[in-house]
Amino acid sequence: MKNLTVLLLSLFVFGCANNELVDLNTPTVQKHDLQDFDQDGVVEAREKCADTYLGATIDNYGCSSVKRIDDSIRLEVNFANDSSVVKTSDYAKIKEVADFMERFPGSHVTIEGHCSRQGTREYNQVLSEKRAAAVAKILINRFDIAEFRVAAVGFGFDKPVDTGDTKEAHALNRRIVATLNGTEQSTDMKWTIYTVDEE
Repeated sequence: MKNLTVLLLSLFVFGCANNELVDLNTPTVQKHDLQDFDQDGVVEAREKCADTYLGATIDNYGCSSVKRIDDSIRLEVNFANDSSVVKTSDYAKIKEVADFMERFPGSHVTIEGHCSRQGTREYNQVLSEKRAAAVAKILINRFDIAEFRVAAVGFGFDKPVDTGDTKEAHALNRRIVATLNGTEQSTDMKWTIYTVDEE
C-alpha cells in the first residue's frame, strides 16, 4: 500500500512539473463576448440576429425562421369595357391586400392588369397597364403602402382565364391579379408557463 501511495504521489508531482503555473490573483482575459444583450439565450460571440422578438423560437445563432411569402390573389375588381376606372365599391377588396402587406412589412406586391380579347394587341397592352397602375395608386395613395413595395405591370390579353368569345368570357378576362412575394421573419413564440391556449 505504501508503494502505491509513493507511486501515485510521484506521478502527480512529475505529471504537473511541465505545466505552467497559473496565478489565481490575475484576472482572466475573456477571448469571446459571452454577454446576451437581447436575452434570447445566445451569446454575442455566436449571435447573428440581434433584433429577434423576446421569446421567439430561434436557432443556435439567435435567428427566428424565415417565412417565404409567395401568393397570388385574384382581385374581384371589375372594369367596364374600355375603362381603367376603379369603382369605389372595389376599394374594400384592394384594402385586403393592403392589410396583408401591413401585417407582413417584408412583402411586396405586383399588380397585374389583364384585358379581354377585344380590340388590337397594342391598345389592350396600354389599357392593361393603366388598369394595373390605377389599382397600384390606390394602394399607395389611399392605403399608405410605400411606393417601393408596389409594382404594376400589364399583360394585355395574353393571359386569358377564359378563351371564349362571349360577353361572360370578356368580363372574366378584364381582371386584376395581385402577386405577393418577399420574406418575413417568423415570430413563432416558444411555449412558456404564461402561454395561454386559444379556445
